[in-house]
Amino acid sequence: MALEVPDLPPAKFDSRVKYGIIAGAIVIAIIPSVYFYTQYRTAQQRLTNPNLFAQEEAKKYTAMVAKLMTLPADEVPTLATVNDKEKLKDQPFFANAENGDKVLIFTNAKKAILFRPSINKIIDVAPVNIGASATESATPAPAPVKFTLRNGTNVVGLTKTFETALKAKVKNAEILDRDNAKRKDYANSILVDVKGTKNAQATQIAADLGLTIAPLPIDEATPSGDFLVILGTDKK
Repeated sequence: MALEVPDLPPAKFDSRVKYGIIAGAIVIAIIPSVYFYTQYRTAQQRLTNPNLFAQEEAKKYTAMVAKLMTLPADEVPTLATVNDKEKLKDQPFFANAENGDKVLIFTNAKKAILFRPSINKIIDVAPVNIGASATESATPAPAPVKFTLRNGTNVVGLTKTFETALKAKVKNAEILDRDNAKRKDYANSILVDVKGTKNAQATQIAADLGLTIAPLPIDEATPSGDFLVILGTDKK
């Protein structure tokens, strides 16, 4: 005998459930608008009052770090952001840094804290030496570029004349030695990257001084320093 399934009346939604679903849909719909508006307001604040924005950012991250360690009292730190970790990788303090990390620098307490907001973790803490010459220390003088000059012609005093032109173009140039080349028949002046590790700098110097980049001639001794310039008759 076949079973008969009685007809059931259609289910009726509780009006509260229905309105709850509608309200939830509305909330979900406005979330992106709230997010983008917040981002817009943040950007506007950064542009219109950068000092105030920087202070607020410093207070925000200071409060986060204060929950993880005891911080110097009565001092608002200077805040910095790691934007390119590759440029900082040679500094021990930034050995484990990631882009987006924050650095809190407490000038009076002479302390720097590397903090990663994404995981709410302190990465490193180190002492800093900030004194009256802090500005000078922050922008150290570039390392000297060391040259050896050799005269590849019979023109007396050619290296001395060229040294003046060289120092006018390369402000941090240091002349280690001026001497005569083994040969006196160089027509074109050449620039030798002694260690072969400064290609970009060699290209710029050669362009500025009208030199041709070349390997070290077989009959020339390897000098110390960064570059060897052998002057030819084109520099008379």
